[in-house]
Amino acid sequence: MADNDKKPFAHLVPAILTGSAALIAALTTVYVNVRDKDAAEAAKTTAAAPAIVQSGSASAPVERKPAKFRLQLERIAVQHDGSMGTTDWRFAVEANGQPLFVFQQDDLDDTGGRNVVMPDDVGAVLRSSPGQPTRLVVKGWRGSRLRLSPGAPDVEGEGVLSDAGLVAPIEVKAEKADAGAFVLYFSASAE
Repeated sequence: MADNDKKPFAHLVPAILTGSAALIAALTTVYVNVRDKDAAEAAKTTAAAPAIVQSGSASAPVERKPAKFRLQLERIAVQHDGSMGTTDWRFAVEANGQPLFVFQQDDLDDTGGRNVVMPDDVGAVLRSSPGQPTRLVVKGWRGSRLRLSPGAPDVEGEGVLSDAGLVAPIEVKAEKADAGAFVLYFSASAE
């Protein structure tokens, strides 16, 4: 090969850089896959390990702490507001028989296109016992100028917050469908 046919070293640099980048990408992929596999195996080992604490010769199960959730009301679907025109309602939410929060929702309307309401920051933090679902009860009273004392709720419904933090929509309705019927949609996130 003559000296004129030899290409300068600078012509090889792009090929060397491309090859180096491909090698680095391949090594990174292998590292991430190995790391994720090790983390998954460690999680399996931790989950499979018995949850006991040894003190002397007797062993006792580890007590799990109550789960803490932020229960948030996302929206209310109004099936029937309970009167002609719009209606003011007051709702109370209980968890396992204990009061959780109360809120007022004005001008509920069952007219199509106006029958879904997004309440502003309605929610509370609650603790649930491990391994046991939390029973949620929602009660509602129709607003009235003539009613002096609240008395029995006009609408009522119940649902369950699972220990994993899942809540199905809760139907809250009166015995007569036209006296008030709502579906409340909650979300729960771990605190």
